[in-house]
Amino acid sequence: MGDISYRNILVPIDERQMSKRVVDHALHVAEIESGNLIVIYVEDKKGIESIYPKELSEKMLAVVRENIEVNMGYAMAEAKKAGIAAEKIILNSDDIAGDLIRVAEEKNVDLTVMGSESLRRDPLGSLTRWIIAADVGPVLVITSED
Repeated sequence: MGDISYRNILVPIDERQMSKRVVDHALHVAEIESGNLIVIYVEDKKGIESIYPKELSEKMLAVVRENIEVNMGYAMAEAKKAGIAAEKIILNSDDIAGDLIRVAEEKNVDLTVMGSESLRRDPLGSLTRWIIAADVGPVLVITSED
C-alpha cells in the first residue's frame, strides 16, 4: 500500500452554520496528519443578482458576506488555536466548481472536506458531486446529519 497523507486540505465554506462543522472535521484530519488547511469561499454574485431584484440582492449579498466573515474567522482562529497552518482564499466567480477544481490542482490538494445538504436530495446537481467527479483527490463529505 502506498503512502497516504493528507497534507493539503481544501475546505470550501459558505455562509451557512454547517460550515463550522466542516471546518471542525477538516481540523481533526489536519491535526492527525500534520496537514494545513486551504479555506476557500467562492462568491456567486451574479447568481444572487439573477435571482433577486437589485435592492434585495444587495441586502442578501451583505448578509452572506457577513456570515462568510464569521465562518472564515472561525476557521482561521480555530486553526491558529490548534497550531495548524491555514490559508484563506476568497474568489468571486460564476463557475464555483471550476474554481474549486482549479485551486485544488494548483495547491496540490490531498483531501477536500466539504459540506453537502443537497447531496441526498439532488445528487446529480450538487457542487459536491462536481468535485467528486473531477477526481482531484479524496473528498470527505459532511452532511447535516453527520
